[in-house]
Order: sequence, then structure tokens, then C-alpha cells
Amino acid sequence: MVDALLALLATLGALIATGLLISRAYKDRLLYLIAWSLTSVGIAVALLAMTLGFLLGFNDALFRVMELGGALVAPVWLALGMVELIARIVQVRFAAWLFAVSYTVVATVILMLDPLRGSFSKKLPKPDDIYDALPPLLINGAHLVAVLALVACAIVTALLASKQDREAYELLIPIALVALAGVLVVAGTRGFLPGPIAVVALGGAAGLVWYGAMRTLPVYADDDGYAGEEYRDEGASGYADQAYAAPHPPPVDAQHTAVAPGPPVPPAKPATKRGELRFPDPAASEELRFPEPPAPTAIDDMKVAGPSGMAGFGAGSLAAGALGAAGSAGLAGAGAALGGAAGGFGQGDLSKAYGQITVYTLLDGREEAFDRLAEELVRAARATEPETLIFACHEVVNAPTQRIFYQLFRDESAFASHRQQPHLQRFLTDSRTHVIATNVIELKLGSANLVPLPAPAAPDHPRL
Repeated sequence: MVDALLALLATLGALIATGLLISRAYKDRLLYLIAWSLTSVGIAVALLAMTLGFLLGFNDALFRVMELGGALVAPVWLALGMVELIARIVQVRFAAWLFAVSYTVVATVILMLDPLRGSFSKKLPKPDDIYDALPPLLINGAHLVAVLALVACAIVTALLASKQDREAYELLIPIALVALAGVLVVAGTRGFLPGPIAVVALGGAAGLVWYGAMRTLPVYADDDGYAGEEYRDEGASGYADQAYAAPHPPPVDAQHTAVAPGPPVPPAKPATKRGELRFPDPAASEELRFPEPPAPTAIDDMKVAGPSGMAGFGAGSLAAGALGAAGSAGLAGAGAALGGAAGGFGQGDLSKAYGQITVYTLLDGREEAFDRLAEELVRAARATEPETLIFACHEVVNAPTQRIFYQLFRDESAFASHRQQPHLQRFLTDSRTHVIATNVIELKLGSANLVPLPAPAAPDHPRL
């Protein structure tokens, strides 16, 4: 009875962890989370079969389900998720998926159809005493491959972390926890442990898989979204200092993507990329919506300060000028050029304007996912932050994994308020797994940029 109660508690815990992990996998649509969700399902099913076996006595069906979920599916798909998370070579990930799917299918058929021998009771049965020679051989093979894959991934991550690879350093703890979960799964399903200890091992494995998966998500030391202390790797969507920052991109032309005024245009459905699996879009009523943009601010109808009194440029033209400067003089030149242009407007005091340029270096294949998050952030900033003058995300020509955010705020207090916005925090959280590194350039208008620009000379016309 004690064994059954302990197994029931472990089953409930595994079911809760499985539900949380599946929910996160559905939200993020990352393949390694999907693989670990199947691992958690296998552990939960095995524990449920153990609970019924301790209460009612084991039989053919309970034994087969227990072995299928705990001894086969759990370790194989745990190792597959680890390889999907760690491997940076697409051929390695493809080979891992091919092996896991094919091995699972073949072994499942054999484990479910192979004849059994021996008798059952309320004690936990040992696979070697019930199965013939082939099923234990398949289970041993699955355990061997899983353990080797987990150990290899842990060693590779430790070596990369020792070489100051920030991404590998941040993944050390999650990988260690998941590797420990693999050891517990193998130990709990081999038949070497007594029933209560095997139940505790499997329950602990389910918890470690869930906790390790959550540790691959961002955890910030404070609430400042742009503070220089945040992570700066694949898990870093916050703004970084220069310690692990990516180099400045080459001075190339950039394509403006997100500052044109007007209602947002729904993005086209992107193709599936590495690291994510797409599901049907939710109903329109469940889509994220933002309030309508407020009335135009002073930046939308500023006039050029000059004798001709010609109409000035809006936010879109101002950003276009900055992009032109970026093509010829780099990011710093873009900021200076835009700052100088802003100083030439008469209406609206921009003497305290505060800006920032952030360069994101993305993982290969994560561009579409990052762009969707960036579009939501831009829409939210434009709709809910009236003191934001310019908020744009740019793609870089001939550099598909580069994204450049340009932001200009009315003053430093508006910038500080932006850092506390929930849509920014959501962006930092959700974009973490798409980013390798970030580089930040802070901008502040100097006195030289506040001199009005001369108006263009009027063309000479013949007198009539």
C-alpha cells in the first residue's frame, strides 16, 4: 500500500510537470521542448501503470505500457531533445531525429507484440524476468544510446563554456539537470532498484526535465530590460555590455521595415525554420491586440527651421535619413546624422532627446520567429508610448542574421518608462532563444546637433 501511495504522488507530480512542459512547448514551438514533452509523457504513463500495478497487481498490459513509456520513449526522446538543443550542425540534428523516430517505431512494435513469460504480482517486475531476449536487447540499446548522447552533449557544452562561449555557459545547469534526469530514468526502469526507489527516481526525473527546460528561458537579475548586466547569448534579448558583444556589422545599406505610420499590416505566414514547429494559427479573437495609436505627436508635423519655411519630414523620413547615414558611415554616423536632423526642427523640443541603437546577431534559421516578436514590440510601442518618437527594426542587406533596432525618445524619462513596459519584457523573454549576441550604442543629442539646418536654396526662375 505504501508503494502504491508513493507511486500515486509521483504520478500526480509527473502529470503536473508534463502539463506545464507541453503548454510551454506549444507556446514556443521549439523542437527540443516538444521532444522533452514526449519524455515527460512517457514517464507519467509509466508511473501511472506502476500505481495501478501496486494497487491491483501487475499484468501483461500494465507491464508493456510501463516498459514502453519509461524504458523506451522517455530515454530516447530525452536524448533527442538534448541533441536538438546543443547541436549546431543540421546534419547531426537530422540524424538524431531519424534515429529516434525509427528506433521508437520498431521497438514499440516488438515490445507490444513479443510474448511474455513468468508470472506477475504486486511487486515491480523485472524486464529480464518477463521478456525474452530481443526486447531487453532493444531496451538496453536505447539506454546505451541515450546515456552516450547525454554525456557527449554535457562534455561538449562544458568545453565550449571553458572557452568563454556565453551560450554554452548559460546552458550548463539545464544540461546537467537533464543529464541527471536521464540517469534516473535508466536506473528506475532497469529493474535493479526496489519499487519505492524506482518510483522516486522516475518522479524526480520528470521534475528535473521540467525544471531543466524552464532554465533554458530567460531569468533576469533585475527589471531593467536594457541594463548592461543581462545575458548576452542565445538566451539574451536584453541589451548587453561590450564583454561578449558581437562586432559592429559592416557599413552596408539597411532596409527599413517597421516605422511607416498607419495600421499594422498582418505578416505573411513564414516558412518553417530550424528549431520551431508551427501549429495552426489561433482564432482571431485570441490574437494579441493593441489599442489604436494616439493622435500624431509633434514629430509627425514638424517644420524645417529656415527662411523658406518648407514642410519638414515625419518620423519615416527622419529614419530614412538615418539609414542613409548608416550605409556610408556606420551605426554611429547614423545616430549623429539623425540627431543633427532632429535638431533642425523648430516645433517640438528635442534638446533632451535620448536614443539607442541595438544590433542583434541571430541564430541561423531564427530570423522569422524573431521578426514576428519584433513586429509585435514595434506595434505596442507605437500604440501605447506617445513619448516615443521613432521605434524601428531594420534588416541588413547581405547580412540575414543581423537586425538593428533604432529608438528615439522625447527624453531620458520616456526611455526609462519604456524599459518598464510589459510588452518590452515580453519581447525580452520570448526572443531569448533566437539571439546569439547584442551590441548597444546609446545616443544623446549634443549641442552641435541643435543648430538649425539651412533650408535648400530655391532654384532660379526667369522673370516674366
